[in-house]
Amino acid sequence: MKSKFARGVFVASLSIGNVALAAPFQREPIDTLKDEGWFKTCLQIGDLQEPADTAGKEWRDYVSLKVGCLAEARRDDEAVVFLKEKMTRGGRSPQLLDFLGTSQFRLGRNAEAAASFEEALEGGVSYHDRPNLYRKLAAAYLKQASASGKAPDKAVLAKAERYTRLLLETDPIAGPAVYAQLARVRLMQGAYDESISLFGEALVKNASYPGWPGEVRRIMEAEFTMGLGQAYYRKGDKSRGAALMEQAIDIAPSECLKAVMRAIRDDTLRPVWATGIFSGLPSLREPVPEG
Repeated sequence: MKSKFARGVFVASLSIGNVALAAPFQREPIDTLKDEGWFKTCLQIGDLQEPADTAGKEWRDYVSLKVGCLAEARRDDEAVVFLKEKMTRGGRSPQLLDFLGTSQFRLGRNAEAAASFEEALEGGVSYHDRPNLYRKLAAAYLKQASASGKAPDKAVLAKAERYTRLLLETDPIAGPAVYAQLARVRLMQGAYDESISLFGEALVKNASYPGWPGEVRRIMEAEFTMGLGQAYYRKGDKSRGAALMEQAIDIAPSECLKAVMRAIRDDTLRPVWATGIFSGLPSLREPVPEG
């Protein structure tokens, strides 16, 4: 199974081929990560010694391997504590801030996660790596805006919109979930026509998107159809919106998802700000958090 952290991107950021790794420090774990993934890598690094030079690439690679294994095991509380302690001594590099923000996001600390991702972005991230941070920032701000169940914070929503649009501009193969994420932002901002258009685009792309298996495709079809129904309903086309929401429930591939879809529909039918409009948001499960 593919790691939640995109190991290809991560390994590329380590010192593979660098003479600094000629010593047995972590050549073997990095090769294992590259070839076989996190599980086998994490079995090897229990006794790995921390390099003394906190300013060097070897030290950053050591910290990245350690925190990557904590995150892979979903030990995000430990990962946050570990990273904060290491960064007080070795500096706040963009790569480590990215790890920190990802664990904070998965813990539901959306404002903290956004701050970590912003700091990483300001730290001199390459153009190639910027879409990854745009993706995470958009998700963190969108979660932050919708967390309370009250009318969303317009300033936070504006940040979610900004980073989602930047992601679409800089990622030539943006997946359907990115279009759906922007559609949700625009839905929350009351821009119903654009939201409808974006959900429609997400559904078209979902039909042939190679980035996920069939089961995920069916889940996304249900989520995007529900979002499209919400947008029509909020716009005032209540009959069409209600029909689409019913369709989303019908095509949901599991009873658990059907129950979620029903809850979203029921909340949407209420004439108040409720969690239904915010449910089904892309999380760090799409390409959003990986990397």
